[in-house]
Amino acid sequence: MGKNVAITAIGVGKTFPMGKQRVSALREVSLTLPAGTLTALTGPSGSGKSTLLHLIAGLERVDAGTLEVLGHPVHTSTPTELAALRLREIGFVHQDFSLLADLTLLENVRLPLEATGSSRGPASTAAREAMARVGLDGLEDRFPAEVSGGQQQRAAIARAIIGERTLVLADEPTGSLDSKTGAEIMDVLARLRDDGVTVVLSTHNPANLSHADQIAVLHDGTLLSFDTTEGGTP
Repeated sequence: MGKNVAITAIGVGKTFPMGKQRVSALREVSLTLPAGTLTALTGPSGSGKSTLLHLIAGLERVDAGTLEVLGHPVHTSTPTELAALRLREIGFVHQDFSLLADLTLLENVRLPLEATGSSRGPASTAAREAMARVGLDGLEDRFPAEVSGGQQQRAAIARAIIGERTLVLADEPTGSLDSKTGAEIMDVLARLRDDGVTVVLSTHNPANLSHADQIAVLHDGTLLSFDTTEGGTP
């Protein structure tokens, strides 16, 4: 994989068991995502958007084809290798924020660094820097229940980028938010892209596509189209 390419999928397929049969979630998906770009995966429910994100993150295993992420062949990597890749290089943002309620925002954000053995002081410093990048200055000591949904999602994004992570995967990151707050979260993700972070997100919302450099349209597990938007990276 070239140094300016973040993700390369060639003929990727994934099936899941359903009773005595197996159902195809993805079939023959091929695409290349340049580093430092924002890609939107769109399509109806059940089209394979979340499955593709989970494959890129190594949360599910590829059944067919090859998939390289940040130079790592995730289609042949061991579970231990995939866990290390997620912990050190990939951040995942969920629709429901997935913050721990009994930890402050700062404590939530610094968790990945503490999991890699970083001491609390350096982890807290890095967490404050990540929170500042997403506009959470001054909210470090608040608990998730004490802030808005948009602020909780910003904290989830800060947790996803802390340390040296350069790839953020976001599964419907604005799906639980009102349109104004959702637009603010998309602005945050776009600024991360402008800073060199590779962002891949799934979305049902057409308004979110305006920030994308590439748009991948999925339907019934197949890639209908993959287009570079005006001004995007070829």
